[in-house]
Amino acid sequence: MNTKRKIAVTGCLWIIGLGVIAVIAIGLLGWFDSDNRLNQEPAAATSSRNTATVTRTDFVKETEVDGTLGFGDVESLPNLSSGIVTWLPEPGSVISFGDVIYKINDEPIILLRGAMPMFRDIDENTSSALDIAQLQTHFFELGFSDTSPVTKSTYDLSADRYVTSITLSQIEQWQESVGADTTGVVKKSQIVFRPKAFRVDAITARLGQPVNGGSLVNVTETRRIVTVHLDTELSGLVAIGDIVEVELPDGKSVEGTVTYVADVATRIVQGQQQITYLDVVIELLGSGASFDQSPVTVKVEEVIEHEAVAVPIAALLALAEGGYGLEVLNPDNTVKLVGVELGTFHGNQVSISRGVEPGQSVIIP
Repeated sequence: MNTKRKIAVTGCLWIIGLGVIAVIAIGLLGWFDSDNRLNQEPAAATSSRNTATVTRTDFVKETEVDGTLGFGDVESLPNLSSGIVTWLPEPGSVISFGDVIYKINDEPIILLRGAMPMFRDIDENTSSALDIAQLQTHFFELGFSDTSPVTKSTYDLSADRYVTSITLSQIEQWQESVGADTTGVVKKSQIVFRPKAFRVDAITARLGQPVNGGSLVNVTETRRIVTVHLDTELSGLVAIGDIVEVELPDGKSVEGTVTYVADVATRIVQGQQQITYLDVVIELLGSGASFDQSPVTVKVEEVIEHEAVAVPIAALLALAEGGYGLEVLNPDNTVKLVGVELGTFHGNQVSISRGVEPGQSVIIP
């Protein structure tokens, strides 16, 4: 399972936020003895002070970007049939392999799996090629054929050769199973080969309409995706495989997986302003199928420091000789002032790279 993207950010981020630190310099010299060592404060002076525990945690920054929820690009599905439209699917329905897409003259047009489009009529005497192999594979999966048409070449194990054995009986059995006329010939208009199932986005024809080719339906992918135009200044914020949070229009949140990040930026001109962005595609993992072409908010968590040793910023003391310190409350209730090295500022916390350990208690003045 993928995890939310975590990117370590280094540098001098500790400079940010120093203005919020209370500068308490008066009297600090009294903490040092003649050897310039930090002294301990008697326990009686600590009874009324607030304390905080030094923790180890990830400093996480959340970035929000705008996206659009939909089903990807819309395309017109080619139609090779002619006649009267007698049945149409409902918009939003999913057409799987073996399903009827629509009917012309009450003859079903069927979706089958395949990379090569249907380009000719097929009968028992049609010469072997990829289109026939695709059809026989479907027959084999349905039990109409006892053999799979794809076998490995004897001379080249990396190449496929197609040995097909479609019979008149197989074609007629299939035609009968889908409610088509049992002619023994599969017309090129009767099948639509596609590599994936699809979703009906819109109907562009109506019942009773005469058609001669053209397109009757617009289709999209079945997966719900969010498209983001990511500002190039945020390049590197996400990568393929990252898990992000998507807030839907109804306020609910679901997780999504980044499936595509463009390598090349897109530049467009809006008015007198040029906008540069990277296309990002996120596939949703949860609910939200009822929304289409809806604005959403994508939230990306970015770890700016892993396993930071963190204390409240309010616990810092500015030392008279320079730098910063913390008052550490020892188990015996004595207090020791220790010099510390600051790291990353995040919210109301700061990471400490030297001077204290997780689990210790520090005093908040």
